[in-house]
Amino acid sequence: MANFIEKLIGGGKKAKSEAEDYQELDLSEYEDGFKGEIASSYIKIAELSGLELMPELKKQIYDGNILMIDVSPAKKDKLIFDRAIKDLKQVVNDVHGDIAMIKEDQVIVTPRGMRIDRQKIK
Repeated sequence: MANFIEKLIGGGKKAKSEAEDYQELDLSEYEDGFKGEIASSYIKIAELSGLELMPELKKQIYDGNILMIDVSPAKKDKLIFDRAIKDLKQVVNDVHGDIAMIKEDQVIVTPRGMRIDRQKIK
């Protein structure tokens, strides 16, 4: 019991630095367990550089996937950016999903049955 309390409060020892506490995770052991499994939906990552990607993005939303879209390349052209966001909002309305800017250059789009909580966890 004393050993536990000593570990809990430090027992007068110097605190470890963050570098000493850091531990590299090998996720390959977890990934092996999922090989061959098919999921009902996926989180897809995309980079929007132009309107030519919109048909694929729309398809992914209609298929029930979540999209994390980097819109920084499209923001260089306000017309392309505005059109893309308008199209994404229309698809979100069609599927009763949700859309939100999560960073200055990041948009998240969810399909039916998922909502984005706009309050940060603190």
